[in-house]
Formats: sequence, C-alpha cells, structure tokens
Amino acid sequence: MVVNSTAPTGVFAALRVRDYRIYWSTGLVSNIGSAMQGVALDWFVLTLTHSGTALGWVVGLQFAPVLLFGLWGGVVADRYDRRTLLLWTQSLYAVQALLLSIMVLSGHAPLWLLYVLSFALGSVFTVENPARLSFVTDLVGRALIPKAAGLNILSLNAARLIGPAIAGVLIDAIGAGWVFAVNAASFTVVLAGLLSIRPRVRQKPGVPRPSWTRAGAEGLRYVAARPELVGVFTVFGLTATFAVNFPTTLTLFAGRVFDVGSRGLGFMNTALAVGTVAGTIAATRGVSPRVRTVVVGALLFGGCEALAALMPSYPAFLALLLPTGFTLMTLNTAVSAFVQSEVSDAMRGRVMSVYTVISMGGSPVGGPVIGWISQHAGVRWGLAFGAVTAVVSAVAVALWLTRRSPSRLAPAVPTRRIGELPPSQGRSTAPSCDRDPTPASEPSAGRAPAD
Repeated sequence: MVVNSTAPTGVFAALRVRDYRIYWSTGLVSNIGSAMQGVALDWFVLTLTHSGTALGWVVGLQFAPVLLFGLWGGVVADRYDRRTLLLWTQSLYAVQALLLSIMVLSGHAPLWLLYVLSFALGSVFTVENPARLSFVTDLVGRALIPKAAGLNILSLNAARLIGPAIAGVLIDAIGAGWVFAVNAASFTVVLAGLLSIRPRVRQKPGVPRPSWTRAGAEGLRYVAARPELVGVFTVFGLTATFAVNFPTTLTLFAGRVFDVGSRGLGFMNTALAVGTVAGTIAATRGVSPRVRTVVVGALLFGGCEALAALMPSYPAFLALLLPTGFTLMTLNTAVSAFVQSEVSDAMRGRVMSVYTVISMGGSPVGGPVIGWISQHAGVRWGLAFGAVTAVVSAVAVALWLTRRSPSRLAPAVPTRRIGELPPSQGRSTAPSCDRDPTPASEPSAGRAPAD
C-alpha cells in the first residue's frame, strides 16, 4: 500500500486510504454494539442487585486489568503483528458478549460470574487498546496520523451517541440478553474488515529486545523524565478515576433520582455523547497540546459536572450533560495531543499503554468509591465528589508547575517543539494526531476511555 508523504487537507482526509476506510467503518459498527452492551450490563446489574456498590464493582473490574497489567499490553503491541493481535482480541470480545447473552437469556447470571466476565473483558482490552491505537500508523502512515486519530475519537463518540439510545429502546423491547447477542454479532463485521485490509509492513528494530519486565518499565521511565507529562497525567488520572464514572453515576441518576428507567438512561448517555462529539470536532480543529490547555479543560469539566449534580429536574440534568461532554472531550483531546507529542515510534505502544493505565486504570478504585458514596451519601454527592476532585487536582498541578517554572503554563506558543530533548537524549518525531502540524509546534494525539 502506498501512502502519500504529504497529509491531504480536510477532517476526513484519512478515509481516502482504502484500508483505513474499511477499518474505521467496520469499527464504528462494533463500537456501537459495545456501547449498547455497556448500557445493558449496567442496567441489568442495577435491576438484579439494586446496589450502587455492586454496579461500581462491575464497572471497576472491567478496568482492573488495565491497572494490573496495562504496561505490558503496550509491550505486546510493540513486539507482535498488530493486525493479528486485533483479530484475536476482537474474537475474544465476541465470545465474552456471547457468554453474557447465554447466561442472561437462560436465567443463570449470578453476580460473581458477571464480575468474572467484566474482569475478562478488561484483560482483553489491556492488549487491544494499545494495539488499536498503534495500528492506525500501520494503515495510514505518519502524514495522516492527525486526521486518522481525530476520526478514531469521532467514531467512539458517535458510537456513544447512537449505541445508548438504541440500547434504551431494546432493553425495554427485547431485554438485556438480546442486546448482548446483538453486540456479539457486531464483531463479525470488524473481523471481516480486518481480514480484508493490507497494512504496511513495519520495520523491525535492529537491536536486541529487552526483557518483559524492563520493557514494561521503559514507558514509565520515559514519562517520569518529563515534569510536564507527570503533571498532565496527574490531572488526567485523578479526573478519570473519580470524575469520569458515568456508567455508575448516570445509571443511578436514572434509577434513583429521576426514575426515568432504561430509556431515560439511554437519553442521558446520548446527551453526554452529543457533547463529546461536538467537543471532538472542535478539538480536532485546533486544541493546543499544552499543560495550560489540560488544566483549563479539567477546571471547566469539573465545573460543568458540579452544576449537573445540582440540577433539580431531568430536563435540566440532560441540558448540563451537553457542556459536560464537550469539556470532557476538550480535556481528553488535549491530554492525548500532549502525550503523543512526546512519543517516538519505537516507544509508541509502551507510552500509550502508560496513557491507558492513567486514563482507565483508576476505575477499579474510582468506580467502587463513587458507588459507595452514592449509596450512603446520595447519588448527587457521588457526582459532585468527582467534580471537586477534577478541580482540586487541576489547581494543585498548576501551582506545582508554576512554582517549578512559570513558563510551563504561559499562554504563549513555545519556540521549540513540546517535549524536544537535547541531541544526546533524542527527540520525538511523531506528527500531530489531532490537528495539522504547524511550524511552531507539531502536536499529536491518540485515543481516549474510553473507550
């Protein structure tokens, strides 16, 4: 496959590449099915247990493997053929969804087994996510990474817009078990797409590969050497852990605060997704990959989420979910752009696995904590706690970086590229992943929780 070295203009330029067009369109179908399953599983657990804590554990266990094994998922993505990895992981996703469907439809779905399947889903995701993020480069080449990365985020958010609305209707009409079955069938589409594409052959590094333990730690050392990355990951990690627990909080708002049922939950997820889609489009056009953008994004997101927690009526709550989703995606895209601006090709999978651990690995802690607060202090307090965490972490990191060096948060565009290192240490050559490169800076970005 021949890829132009010069990036075409336009938001949808990457879709001109045949292989990426197939990958993106089939992936959209699968993403919609996965979004449907997420809503159906959350609602099924709540109706089965009537417990916010149990719901928090189901959500948290999906991301526990990311916290435990996430660093090595990136090592796998860097060492083995990514299309083969994706074929295996997508097949395992289908098996997990099929088992859920069989259990629920047969009437034998104990909570402990739902916990096991949730953990299994997260284990597959640990390898699949960095492989998927890195696979885009194999399809489109470096020049088109900015457009392809933006389209990936758009696909995920479009699925979150469409999937929950469909799930809300189908849960009432045919039940959660059949929703799981529909998701299992959706993976046949993406498997067929993966089999039909011909990715470019990656060059193998000419140096001996380090041990698994050492390779897993390399991503951490890469991040720890950069104070700006430490600050960005601190803000985003705390926000993702305690403030981005919408599977738990929205389900509890639908069932306990507003009593709107599964359809109302679907509309909540749709309203949030509308905001994220709008935020993705706006961010793809020109979010600056800088610490200041991340801090401001976290402050705005925390403020919108706090206001949503105070809304007295269902329509007002829906209205606040729009700016909440918008500011969340602005934050997410800014973090992604900043992270990828620091990444070399050889370290891409490992650094993106660190990003995955930071963005999703805290859910095993945050999910149960928010569920417990919602259960004992009230659902509104659970949402508000996450909002306060986002605001406080942003302020703390801003003060810390300002004390170290005021220029780190200055609004002016830096004269050298973000993350550039002295020649003895090497520097990133990764192009932008969320907007067009400019002579002043060359940002890039990958996906977010997600999914």
